[in-house]
Amino acid sequence: MIMNFEALLTAARASGKKKVLVVFPNNEETFEAVRRAREHGIASFLLVGEKAVIEKFMPGASGEADIEIFDIEGAVPALGKSLELVSAGRADILMKGGIDTSSMMKAVLKEGTGVRTGRLLSDIFLLEFPERPDNKFIMITDGGMTMSPDLKNKMELIRNAVEVAHALGNDNPRVAVLSATEFVMPNLQSTLDAAALSKMNERGQIRGCIVDGPLALDNAISVEAAEEKGIKSPIAGRAEILVAANIESANSLAKSTTYFGGLRLAHVIVGGRIPVLIPSRSDKSDAKLLSIALGVIMSEHSGTHPGE
Repeated sequence: MIMNFEALLTAARASGKKKVLVVFPNNEETFEAVRRAREHGIASFLLVGEKAVIEKFMPGASGEADIEIFDIEGAVPALGKSLELVSAGRADILMKGGIDTSSMMKAVLKEGTGVRTGRLLSDIFLLEFPERPDNKFIMITDGGMTMSPDLKNKMELIRNAVEVAHALGNDNPRVAVLSATEFVMPNLQSTLDAAALSKMNERGQIRGCIVDGPLALDNAISVEAAEEKGIKSPIAGRAEILVAANIESANSLAKSTTYFGGLRLAHVIVGGRIPVLIPSRSDKSDAKLLSIALGVIMSEHSGTHPGE
């Protein structure tokens, strides 16, 4: 099982080079991630953007065997050309460069782009929790795609996150459905959804994982907190996947791990034909490199979906 980021990089290198298409690369952190991914031997690249900018950051790139440059001026035309290449099967992974996330994902979600499969697309945020003695990975979903997930959406969010866990070799991940409390409260919808999802897992409607909820964050990741409150659950204190109530709480929780906790991160959008990477333009090269490695693992794993 892949249980930390160093093991993730090693596994990505062993998977064989995947082709990563970068849409409109135009900043140093993105190019540094490309350089480091090439050094690690985990990917080759299609760079769709302004050739002059690309060669400014990566002199001699046009002569490299593992880089192909498509000289397109402007972010919107570069996005259009990128999706043409994806539709033609030229890329294994689609990655955002200097274009804004909203514009890219709006285009990706259109019919005929070659990305959509009919499944819900969701963003899986992966962090390394240093206090864990064995599997240090914890996932948070969905802070990037699904605005206000209902019960059906949350089933899909779990399915997608479990697929990532399975790709990492975790065959039966522990899923905590989060709320502000561990009690089921009729006037708090997130607790009702959590209880329903837990029961659906118990009855075999959600497979490939163990689900429990509602759980507050402390009860989900701290054994001591769960014991103090007398919560008896195979998930309490040991959660490996955190399903947040909505996009605001997932996004804030995920970003707080970096900006308050200084933890390393990666994230990937799954549910489509190929993995999609939407690193923030403010993300450092390390986060972008790790996201590329995660995308490589998901590309290698594609075609097997939990619960099918």
